[in-house]
Amino acid sequence: MKILLIFPKIEHGVTTYRDRGTVFARLFGNPSLSLPQVAACTPPGHEIRILNENFEDIDFNEKWDLVGINSLTMTAPHAYEIADRFRELGVKVVLGGYHPTAMPEEAKMHADSVVIGEAEEPWPQVVKDAEKGKLKEFYYGSHVDPAKIPSPRLDLVKYPPMTANVQASRGCPNACEFCSTTVFLGRKVRTRPIETVIKEIEQIPNKVIIFRDASMTLNTPYSIKLFKAMKPLKKKFIANANINIISKNEKFLKAAKEAGCISFFVGFESINPESLKEAHKISNKAEGYVNAIKVVKKYDIGIVGGFIFGFDHDTPEIFDTTRDAVLSWEIDSAEFNILTPYPGTPLYDRLDKEGRILTKDWSRYTQAHVVYMPKQMTPKELLEGTKKVIKSFYSPPEMLKRIYRSIITAKFAPYSLSLPTINLAMHRYYKYEFFNGNDVDKLPPNWT
Repeated sequence: MKILLIFPKIEHGVTTYRDRGTVFARLFGNPSLSLPQVAACTPPGHEIRILNENFEDIDFNEKWDLVGINSLTMTAPHAYEIADRFRELGVKVVLGGYHPTAMPEEAKMHADSVVIGEAEEPWPQVVKDAEKGKLKEFYYGSHVDPAKIPSPRLDLVKYPPMTANVQASRGCPNACEFCSTTVFLGRKVRTRPIETVIKEIEQIPNKVIIFRDASMTLNTPYSIKLFKAMKPLKKKFIANANINIISKNEKFLKAAKEAGCISFFVGFESINPESLKEAHKISNKAEGYVNAIKVVKKYDIGIVGGFIFGFDHDTPEIFDTTRDAVLSWEIDSAEFNILTPYPGTPLYDRLDKEGRILTKDWSRYTQAHVVYMPKQMTPKELLEGTKKVIKSFYSPPEMLKRIYRSIITAKFAPYSLSLPTINLAMHRYYKYEFFNGNDVDKLPPNWT
């Protein structure tokens, strides 16, 4: 059979389909690992192609026997359009990914089959059944044995970026109310054999890699061993980490730095302790952020912080308080997002039960739109407050300070522009996402 795997275009993000052919697509257009891993599980004897719509258009006139489409929540409406078009042409379509797993009955209205959960185990059967013309409506993927997670078919990635993705583990025990990772990948941390991960990294030509694990601090003994094995490879990397764990484990920080760590992305989420409790972010202690950051900085490792506004314990004062605190910490970059209740998460279920979901237009589930009714502020206050923090943090003077600090810290090494480039990319993203059309007057009248 001829099999086409599609990653639908991204309309909201640091890079989008509009950046096709630009330096931003080359620098930040990280393709998903999902489809190359699915391709690696495809039984032999089939012609398979991966198409990333962010880099090329779909030719609906080309003949395919089976089309698989990976869907996030924000790409679901467009993924359904693609699926409907292929089905009109008589092509069998399979939908999978986060959103179809959360909303399988909805996805089934646009597909012949839906893969629920991780695809590695059911996908070979999907292909066999499609070959026989006997596709089932639903296929259920279990939390796959990490030793059986294949190395992705990167040879099928037509437009590789300057950074490469690697996944050493799956799962997260934290079970944050707003996060879909635990829902999709489970609470048990499953680590891949270190020798497998190292072999995968050795075959990647890119100098800089990004670990797509929920956090490299969920199993620190494993990560330390991995970092030590990475050291001879002389790669540079960026990864996720929990701030209150890395700051208490300098052995981990030392191993990370020696292995080539440029920076950690840290989900601070909130400086409000009550909001952290509400979100079940049990690993974070807001009162320890300042000292924790100082410990990490000792090792010349950058910190990119993630913050979320709109928890039930957040009042309009949270914006100025967060802005002042974050600027005083001198972290290297930051994301400021609006709380988004993704389908399938406990947050979505709770807000839906409380009648606080304002729209189920999935294209607005981007973390830059207000899609629910906040508890202690209006949607207008939430949107405008978030924009206010972004405008302050990414003002030209503050950006210049961070860029200067990053270059000095990296001692003008070849990778010294990594964090400055992240700042420029985030500034560009926010300018488009929050200040170009995402205004209060665009909200339906009853939202304000």
